[in-house]
Amino acid sequence: MSTVIIYSTRHGATRKCAELLKFKLFGAVLADLKENPEFDFSGYDAVIIGGSVQAGSVKRNLKKFCEKNKKELLKKKLGLFICCMYEGREAEEQIKKNFPGELFERACAKDYFGGIFDFNKMNFLERFIIKQAVKVKESVYKIKEERITSFAEKFK
Repeated sequence: MSTVIIYSTRHGATRKCAELLKFKLFGAVLADLKENPEFDFSGYDAVIIGGSVQAGSVKRNLKKFCEKNKKELLKKKLGLFICCMYEGREAEEQIKKNFPGELFERACAKDYFGGIFDFNKMNFLERFIIKQAVKVKESVYKIKEERITSFAEKFK
């Protein structure tokens, strides 16, 4: 089964998670929507879509991609993931909120993989907001590799 992991990232956390997932799925291909916004996934049997959540929403290009390709995506084996600093019920709500309902219902695997606050990659305003809203003073790495492993096993 040929698999593609299509993702959109702001500061690299989703790319990192997509790379870890690719390693677990042996032979999957990565596609960054920033580099290839019109990625043709028609030749793949399975599609995994992932995005980073910032201020409660994934990047606009990921939402547009899902809406534009929803009909074709529904014909594929489908997985969905997000990268965020939320956990538990809040993170699960973010997955549901950020993907079209039909894709969410169709997905055989869906999960959250944690996230990264990398102050070196954020602009001044982003750092200020994170420091004030989340009360974080320095970069934080919270990628949940066990969730990525579990997702891969569920998806297989």
